[in-house]
Amino acid sequence: MLRVENRIRSMDLLRSVAIVSVLLAHTVLGFGAPELLAPLQLGGIGVDLFFVLSGWLLGGQLFKEMESGSINVRRFWVRRWVRTLPAYYVVLILTIAQQWLTKENPASSWRYFFFIQNYDYPLEIFSVSWSLAVEEQFYLLIAPFFALSLFMEKNTRLGLLVFFLILPFTFRQMGWFDSNVETHVRLDGCIMGVLLAAVKFQHNVLWKKIAKISGFLASLGVILILLSFYQRWYPNALFGDPGYLTLALIFGSWVIYANSSSTVGSHLYVPSSYYIATRSYSIYLLHPDAIAITNRLFFELPFLVYLFIVVIISFLAAEILYRAIELPFMHLRKKSSWAN
Repeated sequence: MLRVENRIRSMDLLRSVAIVSVLLAHTVLGFGAPELLAPLQLGGIGVDLFFVLSGWLLGGQLFKEMESGSINVRRFWVRRWVRTLPAYYVVLILTIAQQWLTKENPASSWRYFFFIQNYDYPLEIFSVSWSLAVEEQFYLLIAPFFALSLFMEKNTRLGLLVFFLILPFTFRQMGWFDSNVETHVRLDGCIMGVLLAAVKFQHNVLWKKIAKISGFLASLGVILILLSFYQRWYPNALFGDPGYLTLALIFGSWVIYANSSSTVGSHLYVPSSYYIATRSYSIYLLHPDAIAITNRLFFELPFLVYLFIVVIISFLAAEILYRAIELPFMHLRKKSSWAN
């Protein structure tokens, strides 16, 4: 087992919330999206929580590296690719193979190999991969930004990040997109995570002030999310589904609270969060197949039974992918000089 030091347990909880929310949302959709379960479909916003967590993690790593006086862009890319690409390509190749074996006219798949499929939406296969394309394109952008901003004043860098945060919202308002899964209109969460890391590592006074009220901000965020779920049952003109920038702000408040103190970081935890968090990538990649298998093998099931079967298949398949692919490559990354 790969040993992870200084792991923040509250962040494992947030990762678990993200993947469980997505799994629930897609399972409801696979079940036929009955009106009674409509609120659970909003769980797809778990993807936006993943974006914030990703920006926070990578921003933190890059700000720590910046303290040494340099940013190694190549190493950053290699480390991210070793972490994310092997499991992705295994699932992609299996998906394409299944298409060729079962379909007379298999869907075109070359875009998936280069992570540009989110600009060719809707996706015919591997539908959840749009978010992975957003992430990979984000990796290509964020490390060069840090390298170019290395000698900037920290206030200038922070101001640029605030500017980048409002760009996706601006693009959406201007209608400069064909689909809302295109990277330039979905980077709110990723940039929010990096922005928070900037405050944490380079604006300590501001971070302490925000951390003091983070409990209130996070609680307010929870209330807004619950209201969003509730309005799926009782829609109203005053309160609809939260926008992407609003979600970035809400989930950003959760990240601040989760990192506000060592006490919160160690006690904001639910049993099994570590296990779910460490398998969350594999679960995300494979849960649509678990839903498809359940729909093929079982009929007319009560939702709770249907959900149980999907969860079991998802977790079993994810465990295999995690142990067979993710763990070996994480060990390789840890031991290899070209990734360190």
